[in-house]
Amino acid sequence: MLLRVGERPGWGTSWAWKKFVRFGVAFLFITTFALLLWPQINTKHVVVHTAGHNITISSDVKCDNLNFDVLGRLDVRKLSKYMRREIIAVPSSAQGIPITQRVQTPLFDTKKLNAEDTVTVQQQLQADCSNPFPITVHVPTSPKTVDASHIDFGVATTLKRLNESVDQFAHWAGYTKTRIFALVEPDDRVNEVQAKADTLGINLYVTQSDEEYQTRYFSLIAHLAENMREQTRWSVVIDDDTFFLSMSALVQALGEYDHTKPAYIGGISESVPQVGNFGLMAFGGAGVFLSRPLVLELSSSDIFDACQHMEFTGDRRISLCIYQYTTTRLTIDHRLRQLDMMGDVTGFFEAGRELPLSVHHWKSWFHYDMSKVSTISDLCGDNCMLRKWFFNDGWVLTNGFSVVKYSSDIDPDDKTMELTWESHNGAVHESYLHELGPLRPKDWDKVSYLIADSVVEGDTVRQWYINRDPNGDQVLELVWRSG
Repeated sequence: MLLRVGERPGWGTSWAWKKFVRFGVAFLFITTFALLLWPQINTKHVVVHTAGHNITISSDVKCDNLNFDVLGRLDVRKLSKYMRREIIAVPSSAQGIPITQRVQTPLFDTKKLNAEDTVTVQQQLQADCSNPFPITVHVPTSPKTVDASHIDFGVATTLKRLNESVDQFAHWAGYTKTRIFALVEPDDRVNEVQAKADTLGINLYVTQSDEEYQTRYFSLIAHLAENMREQTRWSVVIDDDTFFLSMSALVQALGEYDHTKPAYIGGISESVPQVGNFGLMAFGGAGVFLSRPLVLELSSSDIFDACQHMEFTGDRRISLCIYQYTTTRLTIDHRLRQLDMMGDVTGFFEAGRELPLSVHHWKSWFHYDMSKVSTISDLCGDNCMLRKWFFNDGWVLTNGFSVVKYSSDIDPDDKTMELTWESHNGAVHESYLHELGPLRPKDWDKVSYLIADSVVEGDTVRQWYINRDPNGDQVLELVWRSG
């Protein structure tokens, strides 16, 4: 019905119009309610547990037997996901087991399973957060014992820092017959640190010295020469945060060199600007390796006294002393790593390359606890550490370090290293190619679970990897057993 201008609608039309308006208002109200409030109602329910720990647990976490002491130790304050998986490491004497391998099973994604297995997994996840199907991987055998009695190490530090380093020294120096000589500032707690080292099987010899640090550092040369045994072949000057991943690999590597002749072996910086600043030398954090004849030559009174008064310091003083007063020159071993890189260094550790002999700066320029990374070696040997397994749901485990999912597929045979770290001292992409190339750009969208803790429990090793998230941390626990 059409209305003339100025004509009022009749009762029937007015009633229908009002009904239409009311319906429209109600529709808008419901729509607004749905858009603004519905997501809040649908938000996953959150339960706060206060059993000695104030930890918020998302209702997505179905299991009832969470260990709140462990979560507290992992510094988890809000938890949105927890999964536990068992991995069986089967030692194999076969030659040429690749560092990177494919595993034809999913790590997380139950959609990759058949219907029956999916139901089983879901039931078990609700019971104890675990996937009941163990994963089997093959690892190369590693030597159970190693004799490193022909190698002596020297470190100049403070007693406090030495005490902090002893736990890490235990991985590579414990029960290997090697010796560590430490020159420290005077401190009345030396006996405590000595006792700690003894319990860890470390042959630690602590000497207190009033010399300032740089003088004390070079004094290690004379100190190591003074304490040589008949079987001593190599003397090594290290920093207190130098970490050797495998003593057996180090012994094997040194066996490639002639210890009966003067030899100066080390690693240079990965950064060209650092090499430009400090010169072509063995960078101390990677380890300065000196053969017996060279140590004896440097410790002779005339050479030692001349070098001790050089204006240069630390590892640079050692290098210039060698270059000025001997005919020995540096032999670069690219397996010795200074790691002059800052921030996110995941790309280096996730590269799937041959295990480095040493790493450095892991608790200063970047922060990855190498003692936790290396715990897995107690179960399956040093050769098990940092090996990579590619699961068929796209997740990649770098053993002892991380579990990641890249934003695009990475071929297990791809040996490029992801350049994740921050540049330093004017370094650019090309600055790292000489030591670390080939390189690929950083994957800004990859999802990462990083190692947070690792412990030996009986005949197992338990690892916890965490993806830190403001909306709730996601935890993957891997329980390793020998096969």
